[in-house]
Amino acid sequence: MRGYAAITFGHVIISAREPSDGLWLHERRHVEQYERIGLAFIPLYLWFMLRRGYRTHPFERDASGAARLFD
Repeated sequence: MRGYAAITFGHVIISAREPSDGLWLHERRHVEQYERIGLAFIPLYLWFMLRRGYRTHPFERDASGAARLFD
């Protein structure tokens, strides 16, 4: 998981360390995105990552916004 604090696959969140509350909310939002979009989430996530990168990725921006609500 080089470069990432955590990663989410469907309903599974994997973290290299104990996640902070903000990180937990960020990853939980990815679970919600997966539940809403279904299996298309994975190819869409990868497509956006290739086209836009992390900072402007709409799924990441949404998840970061959810985590900021905690702060």
